[in-house]
Amino acid sequence: MTKNAIVFEDVSKQFPKAPKPSVYPTNLIIEEGSFVTILGASGCGKTTLLKMVNRIYDMTSGRILVHGQDIKKMPVTELRRNIGYVIQQIGLFPHMTIAENIATVPKELGWDSKEIDERIDFLLELVHLPPKDYRNRYPRQLSGGQQQRIGLARALAGNPSIMLMDEPFGAIDAITRSSLQDEMIRIQRKLNKTILFVTHDIDEALKLGDKIVIMNEGVIQQFDTPLNIITNPANSFVSQLVHSEDIVQHLSLLRADHVMEPLTDEPVDEEVKVKHAENLKNVLTHILQGHGDSVIVTDDEDTPIGRVTLSGLKGYIAGIG
Repeated sequence: MTKNAIVFEDVSKQFPKAPKPSVYPTNLIIEEGSFVTILGASGCGKTTLLKMVNRIYDMTSGRILVHGQDIKKMPVTELRRNIGYVIQQIGLFPHMTIAENIATVPKELGWDSKEIDERIDFLLELVHLPPKDYRNRYPRQLSGGQQQRIGLARALAGNPSIMLMDEPFGAIDAITRSSLQDEMIRIQRKLNKTILFVTHDIDEALKLGDKIVIMNEGVIQQFDTPLNIITNPANSFVSQLVHSEDIVQHLSLLRADHVMEPLTDEPVDEEVKVKHAENLKNVLTHILQGHGDSVIVTDDEDTPIGRVTLSGLKGYIAGIG
C-alpha cells in the first residue's frame, strides 16, 4: 500500500499587506517515493507552496502533514533535518572544502567520523565527482554545474526522506542542465526519495516529474501525470501552457517509463531494450527500425521493468491529436 509523504489540507498563504493570497486553499497528496514537479509562471505561488513544507513560510490556514505528523506541532529543526533543500543559489560555504560542506548536516546529527567519511565518498560517487579528485577542493575551484552537484550531495548528506528543490538548475547552461536532469532521474530511481521540484520550464517539468502540479495565480489547475496533462489538459490554461498539440515536442520530452505497460511475459532476446528514461521519440525510432512492434524498458541495472508497444504509442499520439 502506497504511503503519503506530504499532505496539504486546505493550506493557504497570504502575506501581510498583500491584496490577495499567494496560495489559495489547497489540497494535495504527495506519495512517498514520487518525483513531483510544480510548474507555473513567476508569481503563481509555486515557490510559496514549496517553502511552506519546511516552514520557511508558515501557512495562513490549513495544515501540512509530513509522514502523518502535523508540521506545526514539530520543532522546526527536527522537521528540517529530515528534509533536504536545494536552491538556485547553492550557498556552499566558500571557506570549507567540498568534504566539509557535505559533512555539515551529518555532524549536526552526531554521526561518527567513519560514517561521515563513507557518506561523503558515497555521495560524491553518486553525483559522478570522484572523491579522490574533489574531496579537498574548494567551491571556487568548481564549475557552476559541479557546484550544483555538490549542493545536491550536501542536501542528501543526512539521508532525508524528502527533497525540496527550488529551480536548482535555473542559472546553468542548457547542456549542463540537461545532464543534471538526467542525473536527478537516476538518483531518484536509486534512492527512492520523495522530491518536490519547482520549475517554470515546461520541458523540465515533463522530463522529470512522475506527476506535475500546474499552478496559476495561487490555484492548482491540474495535478496529474505528464501523459494525462498532455492528452487530457484540465482547461484552456493548461492546454496553452503545455502546447498539447505539439506531438514531436512531447515525444522528445516524455520518457519510456511514462507510457510503458507491465510485463505480461518474459522478454525475448530479439527485443530491443531501452532505459526507463529514454525519450519516446527515440523509443519510436527503435521500434520502427527493429523487427518487432515493441521494446523492453529496463532500469539503471538493466533489469526489465516494462514494455512500450507500437500500438500503445499510436494511442498516445492519437490522444495528443
